[in-house]
Amino acid sequence: MRQLKVLESFYGKIITCLFLGLFSMSCEKDEISTSHIEVADASLKSFNTVKITSTGMNFDAPDEIPSGWTTFTYMNKSDAPHFFILVKIPDDVTLEEYSLQVTNPFNSWLNTWRAGAPAEDHGISLWFFTKAYNTGGSGLIDAGESTVTSVNLEPGNYIIECYVKMPNGDFHSVAGMVDQMTVTEVESRSKEPKADISISIDEFGLHLEDEIRRPGQHTFSVDFAAGSDADVHLVKIEDPDAANREELKKWMHWANIIGFEKEGFMTPAPDGFSFLGGTQELKKGGRTYFQAVLKPGTYALVSEVSYYDSNGEILIDNYYKEFSVK
Repeated sequence: MRQLKVLESFYGKIITCLFLGLFSMSCEKDEISTSHIEVADASLKSFNTVKITSTGMNFDAPDEIPSGWTTFTYMNKSDAPHFFILVKIPDDVTLEEYSLQVTNPFNSWLNTWRAGAPAEDHGISLWFFTKAYNTGGSGLIDAGESTVTSVNLEPGNYIIECYVKMPNGDFHSVAGMVDQMTVTEVESRSKEPKADISISIDEFGLHLEDEIRRPGQHTFSVDFAAGSDADVHLVKIEDPDAANREELKKWMHWANIIGFEKEGFMTPAPDGFSFLGGTQELKKGGRTYFQAVLKPGTYALVSEVSYYDSNGEILIDNYYKEFSVK
């Protein structure tokens, strides 16, 4: 889940079914014998597939990709959970300018806030709030795992970024997890994926529209209402009886409990949960997709939204949905 609206979103959100038939048959043979696999293999040959890899605080991604429907395979080969978010920015803004005018001042602003000083003067360039918007990306994915997400991209200038926090409180982006990519006028001609599970997000919450009846590979579609700052993260709850769900909910937003233990998005993540991907929000509305292999167990879909709303009421519960796979 930064326009002071996008502050509630990007850095903040504060102030394929292609293998389904084959996979189903193989499940009967070996009961999902690849027990170490928690997310779907991304080799979707009929789609425009783009690989992004992190081996540390970095993104290894192509400089240019075609426009249109794009399936991203994000491989997290580092030792910390990450995600990537795509931010469409003005065509004349360079990566260096983005870092100097957005990433670095945002991190400094956070540190000022954490120290207890007034946080109004963030120093972030105005164009970020008026001309930049979020255009999808992956949900959180654990170290050593991979995730798959699909989005329809317009031509333009994009930033790839992760704003999970290091144990010292700094965003991953200031340590190198920010990159730039051009989406060209050339169209990929890829078709929109097909989903078997539907999710929708609006101002009232996250809605799981379909019952998940079986283990195996699933493709989720996510419909975003225009203006939505809420994303979707798929989490496996390893021990439902012992899991501290409230700790997870509070951790799932970068601006929750600033300056306290278990500060939002600061690693290490809460114990007892595995992050299996998902999708980042579409600020202008639309649909994205993500894939996951679900084994029997208890799962949650959760958005990066503030724990409380402006009236002090708990907001996150509207954006948290548990389900079981048997």
